[in-house]
Amino acid sequence: MNIELKDRREAYQRVKPKCSNRKAMILNVLTSGDPGGMSADEIGDRLVADGIIATNSPNFTRPRLTELKAEGVVEVVGRRPGRSGCNTAVWKVKR
Repeated sequence: MNIELKDRREAYQRVKPKCSNRKAMILNVLTSGDPGGMSADEIGDRLVADGIIATNSPNFTRPRLTELKAEGVVEVVGRRPGRSGCNTAVWKVKR
């Protein structure tokens, strides 16, 4: 196994126990947030504003959104410019 793959697996194993809690936080924000959907950055900003997390890290929201999409819980409903000026996905809870 190459070093990069080993490092990624080790990091995932450390985060894995926290994933379900993070997913619940994200779902709560999406459910109570903008009915038109929210980007990963907007979700992170809301979690910071609510005092749930200390800083908005893309690694907090984006991987969990990808997992929730694979589970069929959320979907991408559009795109809009993000902080970087590049388009970013807009997410909503599937109904």
